[in-house]
Amino acid sequence: MVIATLTDSDVALRAALAGAEVARSRYGAHNRRFEHEGADFSTEADIEAERAIRAVLSDLRPADAVVGEELETTGDSSRRWLVDPICGTLNFAAQVPVFAVNVALEIDGVTTAAAVADPVAGHAFRTDGTGAFGRLGERALAPSSTSQLASVNLESGYEGGSGIRLLSDDVFRSRFSPRCFSSTLALAWVASGQQAAYITGGDLRGSVHWTAGIAVCRAAGAVVTNLAGGELHTGDHGLLAAADAETHAFLLERLDALR
Repeated sequence: MVIATLTDSDVALRAALAGAEVARSRYGAHNRRFEHEGADFSTEADIEAERAIRAVLSDLRPADAVVGEELETTGDSSRRWLVDPICGTLNFAAQVPVFAVNVALEIDGVTTAAAVADPVAGHAFRTDGTGAFGRLGERALAPSSTSQLASVNLESGYEGGSGIRLLSDDVFRSRFSPRCFSSTLALAWVASGQQAAYITGGDLRGSVHWTAGIAVCRAAGAVVTNLAGGELHTGDHGLLAAADAETHAFLLERLDALR
C-alpha cells in the first residue's frame, strides 16, 4: 500500500537527498574501493548512499521493489525504484565535483517520477512525470542552448564511436564547445539550461544510471531521441538530448555525416 501523504516525486527527491547527504559527507574522505571489471570500481560511499536511499524508500514506499547499482534487488512489484547512489564514482573518488545521485520510479516500465541530486553544489532536479523543477523555490526547468556547451560521454562501457568523431569534427566545434563527462549529472544540466546538449552511446533501457536524468530532461521539454533521431531505446541505441529542436537537428545532421 502506497503511503499517500507524499507524492512519488516527493519520495524520489527525499531519497535522492538522503543519498546526496552521505555522498557529500564522504567526499574527500578515505573510501575503501571494491574493484569491478576494467577501470570500474565502487566505494564504501556508494554502498552507504544506497542504503540511505533504500531506508527512505522502505519507510515511505514499503511495498515497492528497489533495483540498485550496489545492492541486490528487493521486492516484487510493478512499481520499481531504480537507484544509482553515486553516478560518476571515478570522479567522486578523484575529488572531481561532477557526480550525481539518481532515483527514478518505473510503474509497469513507464517512468513516472524521478530526482537527480548534485551533492557538491547542493542542487536537485525532479519530475512528477509531467513538469520538471529545480529544488530551490520549485523553479520550473527550462532547457536552453545559449551556453553553447555540448557534453559527450566517452564511458568505456558504451559505444564511443559517435562521440569520438564529434569531438574532432570542425563543423561541430565551430558551433559548440565540447565537454566530456562520465556522469549523468550533465544530462540534468540539459534540462536546466546549463548545457545545450548531451550525447552518449549504449543501450540505456531500464538503467539505474540513466532513467532519472532522461525523465527530467523529457519533462523539462528537451528533445530526447536515439542517435538516429528515432524513439529512444529503439533501433540505433544511445541518446541525443538537446535543448531545442534546432540544436537537435544540427547535432543529428553531424552524427549522420560522421558515420
